[in-house]
Amino acid sequence: MDKYVYFSLPHDLSGDTMLPGTTMLQRCLLLGFCFVLGTIVSPVTAQRGSSLISPTEANRFGLERIWFTRVQFDRARGRIAHVRQHVSSKHGYTVHEVLSARGRTVITDRDLDRFGVPLGKEGAEKQANRLVQQLTRSGIDAEIKTQVLPEITIYVVSDSGVVQAIDGETGRTRWSRLVGSARFPTDAPGSNDDFVAIVNGTNLYVLDQATGSIAWRRQTRGAPGAGPAVSDELVFVPMIGGTIEAYSTSDGRQPPWVFQSRGRAVVQPAVAGTGVAWPTDQGDLYVAEANLTGIRYRLETSRPIVARPTPLPPSRIAVVSTDGYVYCIHESSGSLLWRFSTGEPISKPAVAVEDALFVVTDDDNLFRLSTETGFEQWWAPRVREVVTASKNRLYCLGDTGRLIIFDLKTGGRLGMLSTDQLDIRMVNYQTDRIFLGSSTGMIQCLREVGAEWPTIRAGGLEERPEKEKDTAAEDEPAPADEPAPAATPDPFGTGAPAAGGAESPVDPFADPFGSS
Repeated sequence: MDKYVYFSLPHDLSGDTMLPGTTMLQRCLLLGFCFVLGTIVSPVTAQRGSSLISPTEANRFGLERIWFTRVQFDRARGRIAHVRQHVSSKHGYTVHEVLSARGRTVITDRDLDRFGVPLGKEGAEKQANRLVQQLTRSGIDAEIKTQVLPEITIYVVSDSGVVQAIDGETGRTRWSRLVGSARFPTDAPGSNDDFVAIVNGTNLYVLDQATGSIAWRRQTRGAPGAGPAVSDELVFVPMIGGTIEAYSTSDGRQPPWVFQSRGRAVVQPAVAGTGVAWPTDQGDLYVAEANLTGIRYRLETSRPIVARPTPLPPSRIAVVSTDGYVYCIHESSGSLLWRFSTGEPISKPAVAVEDALFVVTDDDNLFRLSTETGFEQWWAPRVREVVTASKNRLYCLGDTGRLIIFDLKTGGRLGMLSTDQLDIRMVNYQTDRIFLGSSTGMIQCLREVGAEWPTIRAGGLEERPEKEKDTAAEDEPAPADEPAPAATPDPFGTGAPAAGGAESPVDPFADPFGSS
């Protein structure tokens, strides 16, 4: 029954025996109906099979599928447009592992009791202790290993305006909501630990991350050029005209702070440490305060920048340009730490994994660079995009649409998984999970065999930002021949809200270092 539908007919229609009253026309219509139904069911079944990687195929490469889910939208009228991940810095859950000679039992505060209510932190701890006591009374030694894992959420946005929040470890849908109108474009979402921001047309929606309810909505002043970025206090929306509108996350009624940048802002900004960075098609990278108002500096390149900046914790930013260079700058002072030339245009964001920075050029060449020095460590051809990495492996999309597995340290090819039927591949630099899917609505998550708990690289409870604004500046003092960051004049004014709806006069071409 994999490809065809069979019917058991009362008589052989090819013979002389017929049902009473059955005419030749009725027999032809019945055969035609069977043929049409078979042609409909067969492609659907084939499509369903190609949307999921089989367990046997995954196990060949040391992988296993931990969940898959169908995104809740009308597939006849929409497709998946964006997939983003958020690793919380303050929301998490506790895991208790009870280890004994009988095996291993996992109890979390998300487990349900017999009444269908979550155990909670205290309930899970009591249940784990009760199990240890039972094993001890039976003469079996047992111990408890406890760890706290951050809440991981996958936000899936369709081009019809449906936003769905999915638990990154279980695949369970937390909430789903329709925002805006399907007639208007919906950009990629931005999020922090409390809110999710979505732009539909010229309307900005800020949702509660826990429930999906709309906290507030308002119309932007300009025409948005890309999705927003969300810091602890502000939502940054880039505009096609070059301005950045910054709204308070807690109160959308407040007028936005408006910053002017040279060129068009059509790339989603990125929050990096205590700053927020966005590029323009004029080849400039701007960095402003993430939770205050004021632009810090501007980095100029010779060609347009069309990729999101990449944060390099704790205090650096990497940005790639179509001029073929990779730039690494200090997040607070703006001083150039190093740059590397690939000799080819770069349109995809760099991906940071531990002490390595992976860059893919427009000619499908992959470079591994040192985040400290910018030196090339290895190179591989025929790679279109970096997907994610584990402790020892790097997973990339090849030029044939297959998932290529590299040795993370040496660049040697370890295998190639067939994923050419999957057109959704989320770039994941925060954890070691592999998220694949199809634009028609199927999302699946793979992990390496034995990697039951995710490896957290960016964000997470252990990296919750608690440092003050000046801490990052102390990591990398300003060069002696340049003025200190505090003395650097703001080339764009204060960025105060415009009076009467008009933008404040600013000078987008002033020298950020104050030279004449």
